[in-house]
Amino acid sequence: MNPAADADDLVQFDDVEVIKSTGPALLCEIGRRRVWLPRSQVTGKLWCAGDRGKLFIRRSFAREQDLIPAHAPAPPPLRLVIPPAGLPR
Repeated sequence: MNPAADADDLVQFDDVEVIKSTGPALLCEIGRRRVWLPRSQVTGKLWCAGDRGKLFIRRSFAREQDLIPAHAPAPPPLRLVIPPAGLPR
């Protein structure tokens, strides 16, 4: 998954805990729910059991799993701002 290209298709979840990890999927606790998330549907820095933090899930998959309401609006598109060369970042 390319987060830059798909940024408006991702939903951010905070305080996610990985309960179990396998090659193709992560068993995560999101709120009071445990759900298997295929690695193809997520991006972030959570990889192994015990990892905790922020995880981005594809909006369509999050809706299918009832992690977000079916009618939740999409956020506005992100804009990448690149400063002109020579300016401090």
